[in-house]
Amino acid sequence: MLDIAIVEDCADAVQNLKKHIERLQNEKGLACQYTLFENGLFFIENYKPVYDVVFMDIDMPLMNGMEAARRLRKVDPYVPLVFITDLKQYALKGYEVEAMDFLVKPVGYTSFATMMGRVCRRSIKKEEKITLSTAQGTFNVNVSDVYYIEMQNHYVTYHHVNGQVSFFGSLSEEEKRLPADRFVRCNSGLLVNLAHVKKVQDGEVYVADTSLPLSRNKKTAFLQSLLAFMSTRR
Repeated sequence: MLDIAIVEDCADAVQNLKKHIERLQNEKGLACQYTLFENGLFFIENYKPVYDVVFMDIDMPLMNGMEAARRLRKVDPYVPLVFITDLKQYALKGYEVEAMDFLVKPVGYTSFATMMGRVCRRSIKKEEKITLSTAQGTFNVNVSDVYYIEMQNHYVTYHHVNGQVSFFGSLSEEEKRLPADRFVRCNSGLLVNLAHVKKVQDGEVYVADTSLPLSRNKKTAFLQSLLAFMSTRR
């Protein structure tokens, strides 16, 4: 089941998207549900991080879509965001808020279906899990929820959204189990999930609320991997 947020004040545009969603479900057998928000302010005030994709108009009352997108990124940096508008001049600004794409009204079904295909592939990746075996038991952790993995005194510690999991092991072995395009070493003892990197500055990698040291011999490779990863999110 894909959860879709539609932030749009134009009734015709909303009906167009509903029609595309129904056709997609009939043709692809893809289960979808949507929530409609009539303006950006109402969307932000009632936002919950449960959506697989947000379709956002730009020209709306109370709060336009670009401002709503900026506020969205403060509370959810990762949800796929797609602008739908006839204001073509805003296309470049969409990258400032890491928009996945920009669809011009009236949105055609082919463009919509192609976009939803990208959303589906991303959603599948989001649900990847990794099993961690410890002395206290076995834990299943979403790969997308892992911030970084730390190696210290022969113990591996997974730092993730719900806390930490530690066990006796090898960072090299964990590295083999994780997607190489998303998990990269910033030094010999730290493996970072690039999806959670907020910035790199002054020899530090900022992940969630933590800063991690970036070693000189890993810096070039790390930055190249980060740029490559960011380009795939467009």
